[in-house]
Amino acid sequence: MKRALLLPLRLVALTFLGGLMVSGCLKSTEPQPSTLQLNGSWNYTGIQTGPVRETLSGTLSISRESGTSFEGRVDLVAVNSQTGQSRVLGGLVSGSESGSDVIDFDADVEANPRRHVGQMVADTISGTWVGSATDGTMSSGTFRVERVSQ
Repeated sequence: MKRALLLPLRLVALTFLGGLMVSGCLKSTEPQPSTLQLNGSWNYTGIQTGPVRETLSGTLSISRESGTSFEGRVDLVAVNSQTGQSRVLGGLVSGSESGSDVIDFDADVEANPRRHVGQMVADTISGTWVGSATDGTMSSGTFRVERVSQ
């Protein structure tokens, strides 16, 4: 008798789990209404404090938002403070609001992610960033982005 009960119980469990899997697949992947309102262009300024001191300037463009997440692109010019040599940095950005007015995003420049964490006040986000290269070299600095008026 015990064996006869196990088969129906297994079928019920498999049916239930199958239903959960299907319902999980049916969740919408459509963008959700944004709560951030970050879309558009932002002027980016910053300082790289290590390993080499550089000034950073350029544009952060937010092109897609969904809920508390966003995506875009950053295009910067980095100028070495000692030599005056410049280099171009650019890459994709993805991030989110991680707390009340705290914006957290990664910028993939030089094939290395730079994690930015900043406080948003009105149309300005300012904070710090840190990056790491595949060879273990660390870089860090500060940043400020201001919304370009439309």
